[in-house]
Formats: sequence, structure tokens, C-alpha cells
Amino acid sequence: MRNILKLAIFTSLINYLPALKAETIISCSHPQLCALAQTIFTENRMLDTKFQNLVAIAGDPHEYEPSSAEVKNLIKADILIAGPAELNPWVKKVNYQRSKIVSLKTLNLPIDKNEYALYPKATHEALSHFWLYPRIYCALKTKLEEQLVAANLLVELKNKKSCTAEALKIENSLQETLLSLKLPVVLTHDALLPLLENLSRNSANVVAIKGSGHHSEASAMSVKKLYDALRKPQVIWVEEKGIHIPQNIMSKKRKNDLTISIDTAATLETLTYFPILNELNDKIKAIR
Repeated sequence: MRNILKLAIFTSLINYLPALKAETIISCSHPQLCALAQTIFTENRMLDTKFQNLVAIAGDPHEYEPSSAEVKNLIKADILIAGPAELNPWVKKVNYQRSKIVSLKTLNLPIDKNEYALYPKATHEALSHFWLYPRIYCALKTKLEEQLVAANLLVELKNKKSCTAEALKIENSLQETLLSLKLPVVLTHDALLPLLENLSRNSANVVAIKGSGHHSEASAMSVKKLYDALRKPQVIWVEEKGIHIPQNIMSKKRKNDLTISIDTAATLETLTYFPILNELNDKIKAIR
């Protein structure tokens, strides 16, 4: 009788306890997408969500192809944030396979014509590096917030910090730095090219050795522009971590040229929206 009474009391207590909420896991097809989502959830003080990047990019990201195991994980993830197709060309097939499974949620963040119109001469591959383009970043942030709310993954937006104001702030600061710069800038690849061209007084002063397309190599035109820049007695080389450039091209760098090293693919745990651009701005200021 005593055991039956104890069981009844225990059962009653269990019934009154609130149900334990399972941790939400949101997967991403690129580390910068996880970083964007993490920023949104942190701003809104929602810390019970886990983010996992399902691809392990090693070496030059433009040479990366997901393994069969990574593709499988991307297809079966309960919730997946997928970015611009130009950033991950293989994501189209992943999205297609996921569309056949109605229980899965896919949050797509394409760059649309309004964002492309900001840089009409830029390639879509360059602009797919959305975290390097303040206004495009803010547009995708808004899109992701809306989709998270619609999917009941985000209840409401509590943080009123203006992404647009921060975007204008860094663009104005970077433009001021570039306008006072007298030296040509040579970029390892064109991920930053449209932004710096747009903010510079003379777009011819900024050149990129290779493009941002998958398996892109230095073209005859880009090499010509590099030689044109090297007519000046000194240039600034912006060497980006992980971007492979043939040694015969890098050997053109002279002893008196200046070098800035930067990781344009870095994902930094900070609520500062544009840490890479701020770092680049500071490094250019230090040598101009």
C-alpha cells in the first residue's frame, strides 16, 4: 500500500513538471551563415539554440567540394540555412533533394536583383561573399529574421539595433581611408573588389588576381591589370588566407611593396557586424 501511495505521488509530481524543451539545432551550408544566425539569436537573447556548420572547408574555399557524407548530412538536417548558390554551387542539388522531404525546413538566402543592383558591374560570385558587403549583409539578415519568425524558430525581434546604420558607418569610414590612399591595391581574389572599387576615387587603383568562381584561376585580363598596377613604384598587396595564387604571379611582389594579411573568410564571435572590414580598414590606415 505504501509503495502504491509513493508511486501515485511521484506520478502527480511528474505531471505538474513543465515539459523539458529539446535543444533546437539549426544547420548551415556555410560557416558565415551560422555566424549570421548566431548574431540574430544572440541579439534577441535566445541562447538555447545550437548552430552547426555541416561543411568542413579546408584549403582554398573555391576549390572545395563537399564529401558524400557531408552531402548526406546537408540533405537530412531538420533545419538548414542555405546561402546564395554562387557561394556554394552544389547547394542547388541539396535543396532539390530536401524539397522532396516535407518534414524538413530550409531557409534560403539568395541575393536578389535589388542587392545586385548596388554593384551592377560586379560578378554574382564576388557578391555572394555577403559578409563583406554591408548593405547586402543587412538585407540577408532581414530575410533570415523574417524566415525564422515564419518558421516559429524566433518568437519576436527584441533587438532594435540598426544594421543599416552600422553598414553606412563602416562604408563611410572605409571610403574615407581609400580616398586618402595613393597606392594601388592588389587583391588575392575579387571577393572585396566591387566594394573597394565602389568606395575608391579611382576604381583602376584596385585590382584582383583571380575571380571568386569555383575553380577560378587568374585570367589574362587580371594579369594585365596587375602589370598595369605594378608600373607604380609601390603597391599594397592584400593577401587573403586560404586563397591559392600561383608562385609565378606572387613572385612579382617587390621588396618595397607593402603587404596586408587578412582572413576574408573568418567567422569571429563578436556582435560587431563587420569585423573583417574593420580590420582591413585599420590595417590600411596603419600603412597609408
